Amino acid sequence: MSDTIAKGAGVRQTLRRAKALVQAAQGRLPFLLMLVAVPALIVLSYSFPLGQVYLVEAHTLGARVTVTGPDAVWKLPDATLCTDRGAGKDIKRATSWTGTGCNPGLYDVTALGGTEIRIPSGVQILLRAEADGSVLLRRLSDRPAQSDTPEKVVRLSEQQRWTPGSLLRIDAGNWQRVTLLDFSGDIEIGQEAGSGADAYLVEGRYEVREHFLRQYRPWGAVGAEPTTVVTGTLYRGDRVAFRKQGDDDPPVATVLATGFIAPGLEKDKPGFGVVASSGLDHKQAQLRIKSFGTREIHVSPTWIDRALRDPMLLALTAILGFAVTALTLVVEIRKISFKGRGT
Repeated sequence: MSDTIAKGAGVRQTLRRAKALVQAAQGRLPFLLMLVAVPALIVLSYSFPLGQVYLVEAHTLGARVTVTGPDAVWKLPDATLCTDRGAGKDIKRATSWTGTGCNPGLYDVTALGGTEIRIPSGVQILLRAEADGSVLLRRLSDRPAQSDTPEKVVRLSEQQRWTPGSLLRIDAGNWQRVTLLDFSGDIEIGQEAGSGADAYLVEGRYEVREHFLRQYRPWGAVGAEPTTVVTGTLYRGDRVAFRKQGDDDPPVATVLATGFIAPGLEKDKPGFGVVASSGLDHKQAQLRIKSFGTREIHVSPTWIDRALRDPMLLALTAILGFAVTALTLVVEIRKISFKGRGT
């Protein structure tokens, strides 16, 4: 009987404590709700950016460009066209040849003057820098998605065409005269590092820039310039590519990046420079990096990255911190004043 009474008293005491806590919290409920709501709103506002821009700047020995947007128009200096001889290869001549440039036993070699070429959508080009400073441009097969359409025609002159498998070789001196070679499509910079790799990325950097949700405007325009939320370094042997989300081989109609290729700033340093970016309108683009011995990663900022780089949030935090410090100081001064009056 006594145990039952004791248990009943314990339950009543617990209920009284709970009631007291509820009554005490009622006066502070708005404050508690604000304490929960404000951090939640901050997290949500930085979890869904309005748009992203991926920017890559690299020095590399190789890159693959696929034109998927408007035709790319490249102005090239004097070059050598190396057309695959196919079944007419002279293997004996090829194996005994010790010169530089295109092997005449494997290719028909034709000298070309300066020319302007128009590269249509669907054409893939592999660029590779040689040790002597020259650069090879190999036309690859058209993008697989275009295999059911006629082969794209790229004219080098009235008589010469640039066919898949053929090379354009630009020697070191002429390569330094090349102006920017721009493109709209997608690009893969460098090649996966391994034994025998000769078209790897040498060095570079990348950035991710974003517009925050607070910059939204009902009339459609987005206020201010995008903020840099992530920066990183590219190391020798990294492979960098713009890819469509969930698709390693985007259709030709998809423009993932725009950019340009240019000769390196140092003449004695083999390779060339690449600058590429996915614009705010390229919402399907992802930046992927594959380092030697690691899995390919997708560069994706977190809400913490965005919050730490937002100047407005940093300013508000500083102001709030100053206000709290000032309020604390005022309270302490009042306490000291009341104590002095009491004595």
